[in-house]
Amino acid sequence: MPQSATHSQKFPAEKGGPGARVRVRANGAATTAGCLCFSSVNNFRRIVDNRTNKVYDESLVVAVDDLDKRTGAAHFRALRGDMDSDVVVLTEDEIRKTARLTPELIRAVEDGFRVLAQGGVATPAPMMFFLDAVNEVDVKAAWVRPWGEFSVKVATGFFDNPSHGLPSGNSILLLLDALTGTTRAVLLEGGYLTTLRAGAAGAIAAKWLAPTTARTLGVVGTGSLARCHALALLMERALDCVTVYGRNVDRADAFVGRLAQATDAKVTRAATIQELMERCDLVVTCTSAHEILVHSDWVHPGMHITAAGADAPGKQELDPEILRRADRVVCDLRAQAISQGECQHVADDLVNNTSIGLTELGDIVAGRASGRVRSDEVTVCDLTGVGIQDTAIARYVVAKVLREQRSDARERGN
Repeated sequence: MPQSATHSQKFPAEKGGPGARVRVRANGAATTAGCLCFSSVNNFRRIVDNRTNKVYDESLVVAVDDLDKRTGAAHFRALRGDMDSDVVVLTEDEIRKTARLTPELIRAVEDGFRVLAQGGVATPAPMMFFLDAVNEVDVKAAWVRPWGEFSVKVATGFFDNPSHGLPSGNSILLLLDALTGTTRAVLLEGGYLTTLRAGAAGAIAAKWLAPTTARTLGVVGTGSLARCHALALLMERALDCVTVYGRNVDRADAFVGRLAQATDAKVTRAATIQELMERCDLVVTCTSAHEILVHSDWVHPGMHITAAGADAPGKQELDPEILRRADRVVCDLRAQAISQGECQHVADDLVNNTSIGLTELGDIVAGRASGRVRSDEVTVCDLTGVGIQDTAIARYVVAKVLREQRSDARERGN
């Protein structure tokens, strides 16, 4: 694994050429600097323009130009410092020991949404296919230009697996270098990071959209996704009460018991979703339903709803009238929400711009659009899960692992 380095490397000029040039983002615009010196001290990396002595942080790098094909990769590895190191491979157990739901992790995912809004991300449409009538495969990816990285995640759902003692869901997340295409990390996350980044997105949505006076949370669903959303929202907001609804009473009671152990808030079970809606100001839905669970008549002024279950064509949790009546409808990615989120059920309204305005969450995070404006607004956030979340959390986990390894190495050295 890579160790902390201290070195300084000049980008050599090519014969008859101008030397290596790096485009960096400064004051909102791209500028080209030449004859650069890269230095890394105690893992703090910077780029110095020898012509002007201006110093740029590595995170501002947009692209590297005019490098000889034979030596360009080596020069860029010098720039990145650890690109020529071993690939980081982490099992699910190792990931679970390193990555937990924390405010730091939530902010890392929020940074991803900010970059998405600023135009630095290429996100291809998700690919989904079925191996037979039941088993499915989903592929998501995102290229994050300012970070110089891209991710590809392959997730599977094999729904007969529990009868064989295996989990129904599994996934592998790859983090790769965007200049050389080389693999930086292989994360055998088994769906764990996918759940964490989903819960983080729910907390981010509540941060910007839920009323500041909200003290009551309603959770529709009793699976791992519902638990993660609940814990993330409890971390983001000071909540007094959590109300849970699940179709299976025994599972719902078990969910209530586990959640009560993780929070000081009062946790109870509702007999119906309507009862839950009457009690709560902030609601998150986390089911795999293909039919309406939450009806428009149950929504009251000042409520915020995060719909996190619909992530494929045909799935649905909310009455479409909720979206039509809402003062503000937000999504993680417009095209994806319209094709496979709750917004697919009001797609005609959205495409024709007749009655619903749809804002991306990243635009709110980046300050390009407003979140909640009035306390009595009804707000809805449609979360389908996007590739930038995977890149952001993979980057966060790998950086955390490498920091811990360097710290351990220093302690052993002492």
